Amino acid sequence: MTKLSKKVIGVDVGSKFLTVSFNDSNHQDQVYNIENNQRSILSFLKKISSDDYCFVIEATGNYSSRVLHLSLGNGFESSLINCMSVKHFARMKNIIAKTDAEDAKLIRLYGELFRPENYIPKSIEIEHLDQEIKLLNDLEEEKRRYAVKLKSLRYNPYLNPNTEKHYERRLKQLEKEIKEVELRLPKLQDEKFKEVKDLIQSVSGIGEKTSLQLMTATSGFKNFDSAKSLVKYFGLAPRIYQSGKKCYSPGKCRTSKTHIRSLLYVCSWTAMKHNVHCKELYLRLLAKGKPKKLALIAVCNKLLRICFGVVKNKIAYQSDYKKNCKILT
Repeated sequence: MTKLSKKVIGVDVGSKFLTVSFNDSNHQDQVYNIENNQRSILSFLKKISSDDYCFVIEATGNYSSRVLHLSLGNGFESSLINCMSVKHFARMKNIIAKTDAEDAKLIRLYGELFRPENYIPKSIEIEHLDQEIKLLNDLEEEKRRYAVKLKSLRYNPYLNPNTEKHYERRLKQLEKEIKEVELRLPKLQDEKFKEVKDLIQSVSGIGEKTSLQLMTATSGFKNFDSAKSLVKYFGLAPRIYQSGKKCYSPGKCRTSKTHIRSLLYVCSWTAMKHNVHCKELYLRLLAKGKPKKLALIAVCNKLLRICFGVVKNKIAYQSDYKKNCKILT
């Protein structure tokens, strides 16, 4: 049975419970609450057939990963949808009620109407590497927070020596943990991963840390067919609003991956000086009177497009690249 003919199970995800909505064999709406643990999910999956049903699951980070991977592992076709899509879908249908049961039903109706694409899971290597990178980011953020706090405390003339020693010990411990994570990162990278990472890193302005984050966030750009969709995914796509005589830009489309946007913004400082294509773009925008920050965001956009091109074509970045060479954009 194809996905178009399968019945949809909408899943609203919570930390402790999952609310599922579907039509049974008698075409009656059913809503169940099941615990968000492996035993309860597997028990529910045994009651239904993968030939008759497919899953549409609300994306809520780690909370939705268990039901997603268990359903995929048991042969069900499963899709992840952004919670903002469900929110706007509810507005379109003029629904004002907000309950778990209503949300599960909305997710089911959304899946029946739009039939979202099946989720392509990341490889275990990418998943593990992604977790390590997030851990590294958290440790570095905590280290910065403790360092700033200690610096401000030292201006206090009545600083408690025990408090100061505690902060110093914590900073040393964090530095040790950061080094341990950094040593583990190369061990999680296979040959194919390193090949793609080297291609991304060949782009002037992109460093090792940014290339790793781009790789894990996109699974090596496998899930993207165009540079436009990639730029939109990272929230760097320009927006335009036009209605009648009104026409203005409300700024870039802030969607997801805030941390990677910040990394790309830092990369743009180097790219505008040393990357030929980014430098030309930056100077051209400044000559038109555009603000420097806007020009830097455009450089971030350009960097992502170049990274997408070199990975898809499997050709390292060339500063003397000619426009008659074929490149995916």
